[in-house]
Amino acid sequence: MPRNTSLSGSESCKDAEVMSIVQIVLDYLRVLLSAPVMAATVAIVFFVLFRNDLKALFLRVAKLKFPGGVEVSTTQSARIGNEAPTNPPAVPGIPAPSVTLPAQLTDQQREQINSLLAAEQATSRVWEYRFLNYFLVAHTQRVLDWLSQFPQQVPYSFYDTQWLPIIPDANERIAIITALQAHHLIQTDSQLLVVTPKGREYIQWRGQPKPAP
Repeated sequence: MPRNTSLSGSESCKDAEVMSIVQIVLDYLRVLLSAPVMAATVAIVFFVLFRNDLKALFLRVAKLKFPGGVEVSTTQSARIGNEAPTNPPAVPGIPAPSVTLPAQLTDQQREQINSLLAAEQATSRVWEYRFLNYFLVAHTQRVLDWLSQFPQQVPYSFYDTQWLPIIPDANERIAIITALQAHHLIQTDSQLLVVTPKGREYIQWRGQPKPAP
């Protein structure tokens, strides 16, 4: 009887050890399969698999606002580097209103044709301005508004000094002027900046100017 009792006790200890191991494994599985851990795992896998798509998406968003008031804005240099071409989408050619019309047309027909041409030009300009709303990042829009407040030409050095605290990156400040000049919203002459009539028209079409720095 004592021998049987000893064997029974040994088997009971082994069963207890097995149950303890099983319990530990179950505890680990509960932790690994908990909602926070699973969510973090899925998020990591998602960002790894779609990192290129997410990067392209972020570049198309002018500004992201995270909880706590933290904002991340797209830079103009990044927008220029990721757009090909940097010009607005091609719009079908529109003849100028001064195009020579057939002599046999009546005055009423000429007026109708000129009105149609003017309407088509206005439509193409609206599409271009919509593109600029997307292409020009927030800082570039603010620089354009700031320049429009001056009736005279603004030295580039003055612009560079005024916007240095807000845009510390010198390359970004250059990219902003390059983008505005490429779309004929400003013109430069001997390091002097001035908003063009097209630039002022775009500002009026887009909305009220933003505060200057």
